[in-house]
Amino acid sequence: MKAFCIFLALTAISLISCDKESVSESFGFGLENDFKINGEYHSIDNSLNFSVTEINDSRCPSDVVCVWEGKADVTIDVTSPVKGSVMLSTYNHLKDTLGNYSFELIDVSPYPISTKTIKLEEYNITLKIVELND
Repeated sequence: MKAFCIFLALTAISLISCDKESVSESFGFGLENDFKINGEYHSIDNSLNFSVTEINDSRCPSDVVCVWEGKADVTIDVTSPVKGSVMLSTYNHLKDTLGNYSFELIDVSPYPISTKTIKLEEYNITLKIVELND
């Protein structure tokens, strides 16, 4: 009976750990990397630190016909080497620069569906960050 309880406990722990999608806290420049809201991220060489602090999604759900396609806005707060914010948008502002770094919004997923509410922690933000030469 004791072995069965240990088996159940280990199974429960493994199932819980499978529920949480793992997103690396470090990223490489020039690559498409995935980020989550409120995560703290740093480049592999620790030259850039930032977090995704805000996501506003007003895109037209894929199962609805809309007059306007809408947009998703993403706010990135950079803490090092300079402090500042970058706001990117799927509508008209996919790319911006802060300091020696270029931020490009590649994707915001999942795409809205009218029958499902998406929680902020479910969003996956794909960015391509490039270190610019002086």
